[in-house]
Amino acid sequence: MKRIYLLLLITLFLLSGCTQKIAVEAPPPAYDDTPKRDAIVFEALKYRGKKDGGDCSGFVSLVNQKSLEPYFQTESLNAYFEDSRRSLAIYNLLDAQNRLYHENPKIGDLIFFANTVKKYAKQKSVDNITHIGIITKVESDETIHFIHHTKGRNLMGQMNLAHPNTATLNNKPINTYLEKCSIAQSHQCLAPAYFSAYGKIQ
Repeated sequence: MKRIYLLLLITLFLLSGCTQKIAVEAPPPAYDDTPKRDAIVFEALKYRGKKDGGDCSGFVSLVNQKSLEPYFQTESLNAYFEDSRRSLAIYNLLDAQNRLYHENPKIGDLIFFANTVKKYAKQKSVDNITHIGIITKVESDETIHFIHHTKGRNLMGQMNLAHPNTATLNNKPINTYLEKCSIAQSHQCLAPAYFSAYGKIQ
């Protein structure tokens, strides 16, 4: 009788042990930085058509300051200058922080171009950064809209890497000219020919 009672107790213990629930912690929700990106674009577009910033990197620095420094801390930039180019220093800083990328751009991020200035064109390379802008819109056809300081004002530009050799497609601007070219060489002066990288916000 005692043996039967003991077996019964062991059986109940084993069954109760098998039905115990193991607590599984859910992964933390992914951080949604959409509001931050929207705020950067909103700030940048305030200066559309205006002269604020003085040049391309000055404009980015202005938006950076007004948006609580999503790109860089001003004092930390000094260590990344190679010459007088602030656009190159910003690129170098982001490169050191592994924040450069080349696919699937997001609004609010930076866009870098190389070899757009004849003064520095002798060094022609993908990281010979001479121009910079802020991405404001990405369309489903891969046309990227960006605001940049050019011709003395903060103007809108476009780039479409899927169609690098044409300025318009179906009467829609898809690639901005970043330099003047002859008609025969015009495709060599469109934004895709100078594209270097995108730069993530922090």
